[in-house]
Amino acid sequence: MGTVATGSTRTVGSWKTGLFFLIFAVVGLGACASSGSGGSSGSRNVLTHEQLAETQAPDVLFAIQQLRPRWLQPRGQSIQGRTVLLFIDGAPRGEATDLRGMQISNVEDITYYTASEAGFRFGSLGGAGGVLEVRTRR
Repeated sequence: MGTVATGSTRTVGSWKTGLFFLIFAVVGLGACASSGSGGSSGSRNVLTHEQLAETQAPDVLFAIQQLRPRWLQPRGQSIQGRTVLLFIDGAPRGEATDLRGMQISNVEDITYYTASEAGFRFGSLGGAGGVLEVRTRR
């Protein structure tokens, strides 16, 4: 009988080990999938240099108009007087429309922040219509 019990213990132990590795694999793959690190779509709030360059737009403003036109539309209960502000390398630089004429080759990426995100990130400098933050290539 001792042999039978040992055999069933090994079977139960193997089953538990297999289940552990299955759960580990599923959780691990789920974490990779949700991080966005392997996908080509990326974040809806970030445009990379590569995405901008693919548009073959004459400037950054035109590329944003093609890829994320909603970023340029102020949001809020009353949009009167609200504009999407522009930050370049962390410093305020005017409004999003000031991106007209900026060369795509100079841009590393662009991040869009809603009004509430902008207030949290930039404090009183955050725009009521949102903020576009441009990181330049150095």
